Amino acid sequence: MMPGPKGRNTDRLAMYREMQRAVPGLDGMYRLLQALIASLETEAPRVLIVGAGGGRELGELANGHVAGQITAIDPSAKNLDLARVVVQKPGLSPEVRFLVGTVDAVPKGETFDVVTSMLVMHHLKDDGTKLAYLKGLRERLAPGGHLIHADVCFDQPEEFDQLVPLYLAHAHISGVTPEATRLERDAIPNLSVVSGARTRDLFAEVGLTEPFEVFRSLWYRCWISSGQS
Repeated sequence: MMPGPKGRNTDRLAMYREMQRAVPGLDGMYRLLQALIASLETEAPRVLIVGAGGGRELGELANGHVAGQITAIDPSAKNLDLARVVVQKPGLSPEVRFLVGTVDAVPKGETFDVVTSMLVMHHLKDDGTKLAYLKGLRERLAPGGHLIHADVCFDQPEEFDQLVPLYLAHAHISGVTPEATRLERDAIPNLSVVSGARTRDLFAEVGLTEPFEVFRSLWYRCWISSGQS
């Protein structure tokens, strides 16, 4: 018998988690969201999760009992269904509004205390598309709001090849399945990766403060920034 939609979603969630285990400490990057939001001392933050499909951010914020309104948006309705599965688990009941679309689907004038963009921008070409994406995020930051941004990032083209042996060794030690290991390794070279310097230039161009790096593991980095006054 073929698994129903819920079964397929569970299988996809399991593969996401397996791929995450292959990278040293990557699960900690998502847990760091709780600490970053708590450190901002906003009592009930309005949070926009961009690229929420898969539910990794939602799961962490729900586990941390973030007492604010959450809007989760993703261009894929199928991926957004995965996020719904995550928050339907017993004991997790955050207030979440789900929207299918890009950041432009958020109504103009609606702003948020925290906007998260976790592993989204590296899918966009650096032909003006990344810049337009960041501009959309900037426009949806409330005064004093913060952007938490994570991407695959290389400062030198050869970094990926240099890091692959470490990645493979860690995945093997961690008992990650060969399929998950292969999926991660094959996906990275096909992304539109930019350097840290280019990321800072893009942030500055749209009126975001210079991003402060808070996490790094292999080819993943996470920064926090805010709108310039």
